Amino acid sequence: MKIKIADNIRTLRKQHTLTQEQLAEALGVTVSAVYKWEAGHSVPEVKMLVELADLFEISVDTLLGYGRQNNNIKDRINRIEQYILERDFEEALLEANKNLQKYPNNFDVVYTAANVYMIIFYEKKDENAMQKAIELFYRAIPLLYQNEKSSINKTSIMNLIGNLYISAGQKEKGLEILKENNICGINNDNIGLTYAMMKQPDIAKPYLYQSGVAVLNSTIRTMFGMMLMYAEQKNELFIEVGVWLEKYLDIIVVEKQKVTFADKLKAILFAQFGVMLADIGKYDEAEKYITEAYEYALKFDAAPSYSPQDIIFFENEESFALLLDGMGETALEAIEGFAFAEAKNKATQDFIQAKREVLKNEGLLK
Repeated sequence: MKIKIADNIRTLRKQHTLTQEQLAEALGVTVSAVYKWEAGHSVPEVKMLVELADLFEISVDTLLGYGRQNNNIKDRINRIEQYILERDFEEALLEANKNLQKYPNNFDVVYTAANVYMIIFYEKKDENAMQKAIELFYRAIPLLYQNEKSSINKTSIMNLIGNLYISAGQKEKGLEILKENNICGINNDNIGLTYAMMKQPDIAKPYLYQSGVAVLNSTIRTMFGMMLMYAEQKNELFIEVGVWLEKYLDIIVVEKQKVTFADKLKAILFAQFGVMLADIGKYDEAEKYITEAYEYALKFDAAPSYSPQDIIFFENEESFALLLDGMGETALEAIEGFAFAEAKNKATQDFIQAKREVLKNEGLLK
């Protein structure tokens, strides 16, 4: 690669609005030395390269021009990703192989090429593509020190390899890899599904059960988070998300008349929803949800249940497990200590307090 240090020094000096004289003074060299660097007649010594990089607040690699190489690699990878989006796998593969020849020890190049072969395998069931993908994924692992994406690590790569083996019919080998890399149960769904497909339901059951509870919790947290996000952005989409989540909590319980963990979640949801509606002046709707929040909280606290057996599809499960919300020991504590305590609008605070007084007068609250 041609190192354009002369161009880089001149460009950086101008970007920092320095004259050659000012740069020379800052570095303790002659103006003539700076002139020769920028003209390409000489190159700074190693110590001076470090000082130049420090002055311009960049790395020595960038000063030498290696940053441009990295940008070039990013551009190439972007082209590959665009080809994949366009489902032009032939061009994606050609570009990936060209990059592998030019940058055989670059993590991003090797990892991207592995993904190209993996996608081709899944699309065309090409066994050669599967083997090539696995080979490249293994090759990428020793290069992980170059990786800058926190979502990619040895475990994530090994799980891609495990899934490739399973998809290629080598289920036992794939399962072994997935179980070895099942950190925090991230592979429970795939492991459970694979055992179920292998007609081994008893082995599949604990994996699918744990995965199901995780999906349940994840869905609730995700949608609750979206509701909070939209409300904070003053986007009334939070109403649609809140209504969807209310319906979701309705359909996941086995017996509608029985007190379940979903009642505590509803109390929290309705309390937060009521605050949000009051914040935008929808007091009639807010009153309805705040009243129901207290009703659900009091009902749940009278006979609390944290068992997944109350949840649809888990009613026959005998394993001991708890569903946790992390919002407080009781539902009442959760709605008053979390949702209502977070109300920032003075009018909303007054509205909630007035509603609380009404419920106290009715004997529903102490």
